[in-house]
Amino acid sequence: RVKSLRLLLLRESPFESNGTARTLATMVVKSQASKAPPTDMSVKVGGRVFQPALPVIDGAAPTVLEQGFQTSLNAFIQENIPLEPQEGIKTRERVLNRMGKLCREWIRYVCLQKGLPADSAGGQLFTSGSYRLGVHEPGADIDTILVAPGAVRREDFFGNAVATEDEANEAHRDPNSLAERIKRHPDVTNFVPVEGAAVPILTFDW
Repeated sequence: RVKSLRLLLLRESPFESNGTARTLATMVVKSQASKAPPTDMSVKVGGRVFQPALPVIDGAAPTVLEQGFQTSLNAFIQENIPLEPQEGIKTRERVLNRMGKLCREWIRYVCLQKGLPADSAGGQLFTSGSYRLGVHEPGADIDTILVAPGAVRREDFFGNAVATEDEANEAHRDPNSLAERIKRHPDVTNFVPVEGAAVPILTFDW
């Protein structure tokens, strides 16, 4: 069981470096004598191409000095940061695969409901945070970002309240919304939707 997942929905995915990435970029030491051609770091999402905010400093192979830095960093991590064992990593990968499938099925359903071609609905689940960097500790949560087509709205994510005749018109969430699909999954517990956030968020254990 993965202790916790955090799922955010984005209808657009700006691809730019944050302050941390910018700080780390300034720490990279490269030999000025061996410059390689610029590396293409663009990412295509939903037919749009996004470029990183900062160019690649140097695409050349690491120097002996840089390899020494990497060895020192690895030794520090092994001594001070307990990383996830291989069994835990495989469990997380299985959960992410199931999550990705569930999200793609939901996006396909939404597109069909809105009369859009479902074959090109798209949608992709990305990871971020410590898991994305490969430095997560055992039991740490997984931050994920779901990039969906622009036709997918907030009400599709959480589900509008719908009335049921058999329960005196008591309002219930749309069972086909992503939030309800995840909430009703047999392997999901501690489900908490954060509807007031600027970007829709779901947190839960899987």
